[in-house]
Amino acid sequence: MKKKWQRILLVAVVLLAVAGAAGAVAIHKMTTGKLDHGTVFTATSGELAVKPGQLFSVEVSAHREWGDIWTVADPAPDPAVVQTVGDEFVRNVGLANLGGAIGSDSGGHYYFVFRAARNPGRTTVTVHVAYRDELGGTFSGGPEQTKRQFTVNVG
Repeated sequence: MKKKWQRILLVAVVLLAVAGAAGAVAIHKMTTGKLDHGTVFTATSGELAVKPGQLFSVEVSAHREWGDIWTVADPAPDPAVVQTVGDEFVRNVGLANLGGAIGSDSGGHYYFVFRAARNPGRTTVTVHVAYRDELGGTFSGGPEQTKRQFTVNVG
């Protein structure tokens, strides 16, 4: 009888471990996105130093349900210095998301991915929330929450 309970306990522990591993894999896939982000810069603005050919991205946190739709602003970065690879929004996964609460938004992160050219150069990358930026950043977050500007130095 004792061995039977030991086997049941062992099976239960194994099933819990497998379920935990599967859950961890699912959450990892939900929070990493599909693009390779390369070296991720999270600063709100400033100078970015990258090597020729390096894959890199600018990360911006946002709450899309609140209207934070970030895009690359005009003028676009000089394509002779950096090429745009793509962009994507990756949701944060929190208890509200897992519980399926209606109207909950734990936000996420936009990644604007670029590849540096093979030759040295310098360009500017600006990302912004277009409609808020056009209003002059007049909302509770202020202008630093509507536009981010980076000088990219490839060298």
